Amino acid sequence: MATRLHTYTKIMLTSMMIATSIGLFVPTTYAATEKESIQLSGRASYYGQVENGKPNGTGTIRWGDSKSYAGQWVDGIRQGTGKYVNKYTVKGRTFVVTYKGEWSKDQRNGLGEVRQIIKNKAGQTEANLIQQGQYENDIFQTGYTVTQALADPPFSFNYKDKDTSLQIYGDNQNLAEYWATGKLVQIQYRKGKIDKEYSIFPENNATKKVENQANLKYFKKIQPQVATYLKTFQTLSTKVPIASK
Repeated sequence: MATRLHTYTKIMLTSMMIATSIGLFVPTTYAATEKESIQLSGRASYYGQVENGKPNGTGTIRWGDSKSYAGQWVDGIRQGTGKYVNKYTVKGRTFVVTYKGEWSKDQRNGLGEVRQIIKNKAGQTEANLIQQGQYENDIFQTGYTVTQALADPPFSFNYKDKDTSLQIYGDNQNLAEYWATGKLVQIQYRKGKIDKEYSIFPENNATKKVENQANLKYFKKIQPQVATYLKTFQTLSTKVPIASK
């Protein structure tokens, strides 16, 4: 009896730790079962809780050395919270993509976070991305995406929901100040029927130059409305460093 209680406690703590690590808690409970190893296919192996020959509860599946999912399962499909990792190489560049968050019907559904790191042949990180928000049927629907890359400008910031799209290119220093003073390289803002764009680069066309300055004045006017976006961009930008190998 004591052994069964200990096993059940470990199972529940594992589920809670997965959810807590991304700021979520899904009060899903499973019957306490012993963990088993299953060879699902030539490359796919599973270790975890099993019911009727299928993953059920918590466990980890690995597809060779390149892909894995660790988290919750219901009747053989990913359901609940978990972490998916995919590592692959294309023309000498290494990609590591991670999703940590909610799953439903074997797809990303709910709140989650994607991280993507791209390294070149020398092992140097050339791009680092973080994406946080709401996913539906494996598609990112609402939230924030911030990327730092070995590029000029180094940062791109994006927020989107069903009504709003904000894209900024520039640096991650003093975003609020640069928004108001026109020091950001480019701003693209769409909300409902509003569609405006500003660029730091001078326009050769006089009409375009006037429009560019008018849009900058508009952006200064709506700064209180975008303050939350800018603050979140600033915070997320610290989580995507570009570092040497």
